[in-house]
Amino acid sequence: MPRLLLVAQETGGVGKSTVTRGLAEAVPDAAILEIEAVPRLTEFTAARSSNEPGHVQHFAMRATREAIEASGGKAARAEFDRVINAIYAASIPSLVDIGANTAASLVDILKEEAPTLKEGGIELGLVVVVAAEAAALADAGKLLQGSREWASARFVVANGVRGTVDPAILKRVAGDATVTQLRAFEFEDVTREILTAGQLRGIGQLDRASLVKQTSPAQAGRILRDLTAFRLAVMEAVKPAALWLVGEDAAPATVGLRKRGSRHAGNA
Repeated sequence: MPRLLLVAQETGGVGKSTVTRGLAEAVPDAAILEIEAVPRLTEFTAARSSNEPGHVQHFAMRATREAIEASGGKAARAEFDRVINAIYAASIPSLVDIGANTAASLVDILKEEAPTLKEGGIELGLVVVVAAEAAALADAGKLLQGSREWASARFVVANGVRGTVDPAILKRVAGDATVTQLRAFEFEDVTREILTAGQLRGIGQLDRASLVKQTSPAQAGRILRDLTAFRLAVMEAVKPAALWLVGEDAAPATVGLRKRGSRHAGNA
């Protein structure tokens, strides 16, 4: 039975793509479906067909919910047909990255499709990313409530990118979902540029000698330490969801840091 893990949030800028990238690092053989107006996961090779491990299929969506719904209910729902068909075709563990302004509509459709998907042996899980922002917390509550009937497992990653999420509010929003934390990181400009260029998977390929040439011995060491700590934090935040995706949620950890090169590491 393949498991599909949806990563969702209606509010943009809370670190959803970072969480998806962390999951892709933790489960490198997972296929990736990206539902977004513009491709963001550009560091991954584009898939030529369904179920390509470590490759991404992009499904273009209109940029706003208003644009999606402007042509009427039936037309708006039909926009998700390719996505739903790809979910039905899944045969390996897969990640589904759902862009802002799209998650609520897809969750509503999956509520209807879930019984048939389950009969076909496809199990769905949900990761909702939240931040210390009223809109993100409200949207998270709606997504978690709307998925209660069809999600076999639900996870919440509280990203500190906009400050600490109030524990009482987080508990009320998350309910019985598994909650993990991703602390905020402050990077120097050059460190953020390096992260933006290579994202999480590029961190393991960083070479200290090359960084020294670009900066200085002291700054190169600081950059590597900061990015290593960031990657480790992301991997820890996604660990419960990654274990569920590969069916190891009740077993000792077999998902974790994938070493690449001599140095490796792990919110934007």
